[in-house]
Amino acid sequence: MNWAAFANPWMLAGLAAVSLPVLIHYLTRARPKRIAFPPFQFLVEACAGQQAVHRLRTFVLLAIRCLLVAALVLLFARPFLKPTGAASASQANRRAVLIVDASLSMRAVQRGVSLFARAQAEATDVLRSLESGSEAAVVLAGATPRPLLPALSRNIPALHDELIKARPTYEACDPAAALALGKRLLGSAGTIYLFSDFQESNWKGVGELPAGLLCRLRRVAIEAIDNIAITDARLSPAEPVAGEAAELICTVFNCSPRARQETVRLEFTDSTQEARVSVPAFGSAAAIFNVSFPRPGAFTGKASLQPDDLPEDNTRYVAVRVQKALQVLLVSDVDGGDRRAAAFFVSRALAPSAEAAPGLTITRRHSQDMDRGILETADVFVLVAPAMLSGEAAEIIERRVHEGARFMAFLDGANAPFLVPAAFTPPFQLQHAVRSESGDTLLAGTRKLFAEADAGDWGSLRFRRHFQNQVLQGRHSEVFLSYPDGSAALSLSPVGKGAAVFVNLPITPDGSDLAGSPLFPAVLHELLRALRRGSEDRAITPGNAWTLDVPTKGDQALIVSDPSGAVVQPQVLASGRSTRLALPPPRVPGLYLVKQAEALAAASAVNVDARESDTRPIALEKLKPGLGSAVAVVRNDEELLLAGQSRPLWPQFAAAAALLLALEMLLLAFWRRQSVSPSAFEKAASS
Repeated sequence: MNWAAFANPWMLAGLAAVSLPVLIHYLTRARPKRIAFPPFQFLVEACAGQQAVHRLRTFVLLAIRCLLVAALVLLFARPFLKPTGAASASQANRRAVLIVDASLSMRAVQRGVSLFARAQAEATDVLRSLESGSEAAVVLAGATPRPLLPALSRNIPALHDELIKARPTYEACDPAAALALGKRLLGSAGTIYLFSDFQESNWKGVGELPAGLLCRLRRVAIEAIDNIAITDARLSPAEPVAGEAAELICTVFNCSPRARQETVRLEFTDSTQEARVSVPAFGSAAAIFNVSFPRPGAFTGKASLQPDDLPEDNTRYVAVRVQKALQVLLVSDVDGGDRRAAAFFVSRALAPSAEAAPGLTITRRHSQDMDRGILETADVFVLVAPAMLSGEAAEIIERRVHEGARFMAFLDGANAPFLVPAAFTPPFQLQHAVRSESGDTLLAGTRKLFAEADAGDWGSLRFRRHFQNQVLQGRHSEVFLSYPDGSAALSLSPVGKGAAVFVNLPITPDGSDLAGSPLFPAVLHELLRALRRGSEDRAITPGNAWTLDVPTKGDQALIVSDPSGAVVQPQVLASGRSTRLALPPPRVPGLYLVKQAEALAAASAVNVDARESDTRPIALEKLKPGLGSAVAVVRNDEELLLAGQSRPLWPQFAAAAALLLALEMLLLAFWRRQSVSPSAFEKAASS
């Protein structure tokens, strides 16, 4: 609520001058004289209507002149509106932090102007409107908030210049971190101005606004932002081998209230493909491309849509490392020619022949026949009971899996517990051996092995399992299949950079009918694909530090370049057959290439955060004030500039005085022209 005050209250004494026009009117009005005139009766009848009009004109002029005097007096008294709690509000406004959202979504263009440019202009206006002696700071909100100056400063011109030079980023916004920084800069008192599009995907995670501060929220988007984007582009399997067919799945998100037809264009492995997708309103659809890789190495490409008002999320970059055929080391202590052993059925299901499994090379070894060379070169370790690893072999396998190799153990036999390395932390705890004569069925878990899991396929099979186990609390999501008593039958868990599968299923014909089912080879190959999916690197987005593993040969230096070709300085964390590089946060999305001796050694794709593509705003009422804080939603520019400040009223009174003066002159001129026309007396005389 506002209340009126005056800068020069003593000038209000001049309101007594409002009586002057009334006094002048009564002192200067004409005094009538009585004169006997015979035809006076005719004059009275002719001028009766004119007297009423004359009295009305006199009253109107008198009222205008009184209002004019009052307006002039109030003008010189310089009135203004003062908000309630003005003293504290004034103090708060003298310490201000301006948080400007500089995330990717602020690059969206509305009516020819980007949201960031609009926020930038309004923030500079607020800086200029601060009172003399105010302290202020400007924070650009992105993945990590960045203050333009390290602390509150009275150097408002310097802040203004830095803000003018600021540019939006390609990062996702972390509003909680920006608010926390604003709170640290202000301490216990001050005002935070927030300029943002207030994306719900970012702001819904903000619990409460900073306590003890005044927060002014300014949404810079004029209207809802319709957007179409490619939010994901993933390869299945994530790390294909040379000659293996793969699928590139592009997810298209439609952030608009109407369904859309879009064409996705893929430029990958020296070829171009297009796919047409129908995307529902505020929904997603997948465009699937079939790709293949003729040789091992690094391959890059991109998927794109036609540009819209936010073109930066219409392109998704892809980088993949294609490996040579997977080296599978199958370890079992049974004779290789024993057709009744579980190892025989596993090896035949993995590779019925060389032609049937072009992406696999299987090597069989007994537990005691493995040398360091085979252990160091294998990509997948498959252990089938009975087997008993030596201490050195177990140590090498554990290290290799943590570095990115894969592990699969078939717990089919009495010594199966020895195939569960404690370092791999399986999602279950073995309890005791069991032997069910009637046989168990399988139940599908929350995690699906196949894209379209069919529980009926498993229900037709019978198993006489060897071990009962108990799934650990919070690890049920790692279980693909389980028994009716809750024991895990098939699970997959991440282990360092690698992954481990534990199969608690009997494989031999006397223990189950799985080996004779066409489902068995499908399950094993899908497990290999799932293992490679488990080792997929996390998404890399602008503004976040990241690491990259590069296969290296020789001692030549590794040169990393960004999408523009500029060299990026990495830090070497580990070296060997693979070198791990720590790289600074990328600023722009695109393809980052690593070369060794002019040859492409590795590539990585940096893409914008998918959350930035969902441009739907949050209702500002959902942002809760903290303890002792106040929140104000600023609706227009005038509210923004006058927020918490005294609003002067003298310009309105100056305009009113000028208007009244002009009205008086206009009425006098109009009535003077009327008085020149023939009077009623002349008309009466002529008649």
